[in-house]
Amino acid sequence: MRNQQRGSKQKRKADERSSPVRFSGEMLGVLGDVMSVENLDSVLQKIATTVAELFSIRALIICVLDESEQIFRVRAAYGYEGERAEKIKGITYSQETVCKDMDEKYKVAEDVYFVRPGPEEFVKAEEPLYFDLKAITKPRDDNSSWHELDYLKIVFTERDGGLRGFIEIEEPESQRVMDQETIEALRIFAELAGVAIENAKIYQKQVEVAQRTRFLSDIIAHDINNYNQAVTSYLHMALSTDVDPGKAVAYLERAADAAWGISELIQRADRLTTIEEEGGKNLGPVDLGDVLKESVAEVMRASADKNLTVNLDLESRQFYVSGNELVNEIFVNIIENAAQYDPHEKISIDVSVGEFFVDYRRYWCVSVADNGIGIPDSKKNVVFGRFSDGDQGPPALGLGLSIVRTIVEAYHGMVWVEDRVPGEHSKGSIFRVALPMASSS
Repeated sequence: MRNQQRGSKQKRKADERSSPVRFSGEMLGVLGDVMSVENLDSVLQKIATTVAELFSIRALIICVLDESEQIFRVRAAYGYEGERAEKIKGITYSQETVCKDMDEKYKVAEDVYFVRPGPEEFVKAEEPLYFDLKAITKPRDDNSSWHELDYLKIVFTERDGGLRGFIEIEEPESQRVMDQETIEALRIFAELAGVAIENAKIYQKQVEVAQRTRFLSDIIAHDINNYNQAVTSYLHMALSTDVDPGKAVAYLERAADAAWGISELIQRADRLTTIEEEGGKNLGPVDLGDVLKESVAEVMRASADKNLTVNLDLESRQFYVSGNELVNEIFVNIIENAAQYDPHEKISIDVSVGEFFVDYRRYWCVSVADNGIGIPDSKKNVVFGRFSDGDQGPPALGLGLSIVRTIVEAYHGMVWVEDRVPGEHSKGSIFRVALPMASSS
């Protein structure tokens, strides 16, 4: 097993036994760092490092509930490096899996569970977590020794009492099962960590609000400026003395259309705000097939002046998802966007539905494939109004895709974009929307 470099803080010796009272002074010493208000991932990594150094842990992970997908994701890891660490951060757990570990038979303290699975319960996806795969099949001759399959799970909740994540200790430096006093100290620290994580998530939401405000401001300013320029240009041409009356009327009509575009933009911005507040209300089973037929028909009516074909493949099946009356807006916006950004004289869009799985969760995934201008990799993470450090701003795709993201996340679904031809973004895009499956009643 790899030797973990020790941090600047002094660790306890592996065989030292300290009570929560002894730990309390050490915990207070690092609490300021853990409680700092900043990016969630930074806070999680500080917690992981602090727990490892404070309690002499060789390896651990921290998982947090992804509220949009309702699964637990590994967001921080300690004791792993390079490609292995990246693989670990790709691991997810369903709520069913986490609750299975919280069985009363594993409980060793409030919110603490010591799980000792057998070799037959080994999960291939978790292989990067282990240091010695051969040791998985070894018997437990000494119950006080830490087995390769053992792990200690300390769960934490938020103020509403809901399960929001857990710290999972994969291996202590001592290779010994922790005593009750150490477990109690870990539980106390996890409670504090839970508060720090909740604060970080609140901070993250405020950052997202600021980014969304900037997004709306940039889009509205950009589009209103374009509309205003169009209105001014058409009015100027209509008022020119050398223009015949027939052309002047046509220019005035175009100026009126551009002015109406400003009104529509404001209405969409207001619609986006309403959806963010109410999008997740009154969810129930919705027949996705019927929705897609209506969405395609609506786009075809609005695009009567274009040579547009939408190929809808439903395979004579029914696809029920959890949604409400806003489902239609998802696909109208995506299909309209596909038609708008296709420069070809003949526009063809393919729409299909397939099954999609994340851990134990099942989704119906709608794919909308176009032959448009495509979206470069540098813009794929901002096309729906998402931002990350270093993003310079949204591409000029209007508010439609931001509305899509908002509705999909309210349904606990997922939306993303891929190249139609992998690695060649200029040959079109595939927009995918995965919505949780629902029964028909």
